[in-house]
Amino acid sequence: MNGTYPVDLNFEYGDGARSRGLGVAGIFFPVKVLLALPHMIVLYFLQLVANIAAWIGFWIIAFTGELPPGMARLLHQVLGWQMRVYGWIAGATDEYPPFAMEAPDYPVGVTITEPTLQRNRGLAVAGILWFVKVVLLIPHAIVLAFVGLAASIAGWVAFWAIAFTGVYPESIFYFVLGTMRWGMRMSAWIWSLTDEYPPFAISS
Repeated sequence: MNGTYPVDLNFEYGDGARSRGLGVAGIFFPVKVLLALPHMIVLYFLQLVANIAAWIGFWIIAFTGELPPGMARLLHQVLGWQMRVYGWIAGATDEYPPFAMEAPDYPVGVTITEPTLQRNRGLAVAGILWFVKVVLLIPHAIVLAFVGLAASIAGWVAFWAIAFTGVYPESIFYFVLGTMRWGMRMSAWIWSLTDEYPPFAISS
């Protein structure tokens, strides 16, 4: 699924069929999180590296006006891994995510169509003063706190539906994954993968 925003979360509903066993694991949510724990440990360190890389990137952008390609690729890879794991936990797919920086064949992924690595120097300075860029996202954080809570409840209801019917309700699927897309775009903007301020939307 691709939209007009340059950073998108890709996923497919398919026929909606999901494993009932994983549906039960989702009902007892800590069980599914525990199954993803090896990924979560790796992601903890990867996100530390990504945050440091992004902050260094702010300095480079402030002086050169461009995000280095290698740095952009690293940030893209970490964001993609994160979304694959979160997508699996949310039931976007039953396929357990691979331990890999890139997984082009996995059903959940992040696509970046930004045509250039040139970035706004003013936003880079706001990034150097990290809290400034975070403050600019406060309106999103407030709205997403309520939307995210609703999505969490809806996703839990969906696991019950999967456990009994083997099918992920389509409307809940797009709501939950759309909420994930919203949060992912905030991270992408913070990391300067795009300068385009994220939209207030769960759709593409």
